[in-house]
Amino acid sequence: MVSTQTLSKLSADDVGKYERTFDHEMRRSYTWDLWGADYVIHGGASDDSFEYFRCWIISKGKSFFEHVLADPDTIADLVETKPGNVLEFEQFAYVARKVWAQKTGNKSNAMPGAAPMTYIGQKPIGIEFDDSPVALAKKYPKLWKRFGEHPLE
Repeated sequence: MVSTQTLSKLSADDVGKYERTFDHEMRRSYTWDLWGADYVIHGGASDDSFEYFRCWIISKGKSFFEHVLADPDTIADLVETKPGNVLEFEQFAYVARKVWAQKTGNKSNAMPGAAPMTYIGQKPIGIEFDDSPVALAKKYPKLWKRFGEHPLE
């Protein structure tokens, strides 16, 4: 996982490049399939919680990210959870901006190329999921078996 300490070793320009890569992966993961998985895991998923869920997925590393992006249902096999924990990591979205601000003396929201996390007017990639329990259980059998009756809240 990329941390403030890791990014602090980079130049401000390289931190900016990291931020643009992070934004690219956030956009790649803006899919209905992942949103449906988040919906099952957490018993519902708002725009914000879906954003934080994608941050969590990206924070787990490239291999995990690519695996989950290809088949969101496999999250059920890949994570250990405890009651009360959610699969979200909001603060991960701000790591590069925080480091860039420290390096440049500018405010984090002035970072060149930093994109907004929400994509106003854009729809997620793919086909919208049906949120009925029957449809969710069919589309995400592993996740439904693990979280359908007992979502993380």
